[in-house]
Amino acid sequence: MARYEVTTEPGAINFECVEGTVERILQNCKNLIRLRKGEIAYDRMRGLDPALFQLPFTEAQDRLLPELDRALAWENRAEVVSGTIYRDSEGETVVRCVVEIRG
Repeated sequence: MARYEVTTEPGAINFECVEGTVERILQNCKNLIRLRKGEIAYDRMRGLDPALFQLPFTEAQDRLLPELDRALAWENRAEVVSGTIYRDSEGETVVRCVVEIRG
C-alpha cells in the first residue's frame, strides 16, 4: 500500500479531484483533520477534539493517534499509520499524519 502525508497546514483545496482517486481521498483526510469536533451541525463527532490542542505537547502526542483514527473513520479508504503534532515557525499548531490508501 502507498503511504502519503497529510497535514493541517493551509493549502489550496482541489475542487476538481475526481471521486475515488488518491487525490480525492487525501483531500478528504485533510478536511477531516482540519475540522474541530462540534463544528458541523448534526454531526458533532466529526473532526479532531479541540481539547487535544490545550494539552502539553507530550500528552497531546500520546493522545493523537487514537484521535486521528477516530477522526479519519469517515474516510474508510485511508488508514492512519503515524501522527505528530508540533508548532510551525509562526507558532501555529500543526498536525501531520501518514496514511495508507487501501486498494
